[in-house]
Amino acid sequence: MVKKTITYVNPFTEQEVTETHYFHISKADLVEMEVEQHGAKYTDKEGNELTGMQAHLQRMVDAEDARAVLKEFKEIIRRAHGKKDGDRFIKTPETWAEFEGSEAYSELIFAMLTKADESAEFINKIIPGNLDQIAVEVAARAEAEQARAADPTGLTEKTTPQVLTQEQVAAMDSEELKSGLADGRYKLS
Repeated sequence: MVKKTITYVNPFTEQEVTETHYFHISKADLVEMEVEQHGAKYTDKEGNELTGMQAHLQRMVDAEDARAVLKEFKEIIRRAHGKKDGDRFIKTPETWAEFEGSEAYSELIFAMLTKADESAEFINKIIPGNLDQIAVEVAARAEAEQARAADPTGLTEKTTPQVLTQEQVAAMDSEELKSGLADGRYKLS
């Protein structure tokens, strides 16, 4: 969690105001972000193969697409901003709307987009350090789910159907025999 002090000049009173805001990307947020970008693949300038959210972000940075970077940066801030309430961190559309409509938000965006080092430090602090591990786990689960969806029987090309004898066919439940023949688990001798 990042506790960020933001100072700005209130446009209505012209008084300097200092506020404290909190930002945090939870593991649940990371999983959601990774799932949203699951199909993204990219090879960066150093030849590293990236997938998911990392690929998505690195592609924008390498392309120097300022509009896309700004949009993604705002989305990360939206996901991260909340209010500390004891041991809980509250993120609601209302808390976000309140912050987004504030001069503190404007000041934060301006600072993040004009100070690259500060921006990188901010993002690195709000995102848990084990992003790589989480991304690998999410990708593995998503690929397993895609494999199950593509082959609901659990069979693969490497699976050899069981050759049934006349005795096995006679003893087998007719529904099991029909489904096994239909999905390739069984073959008649």
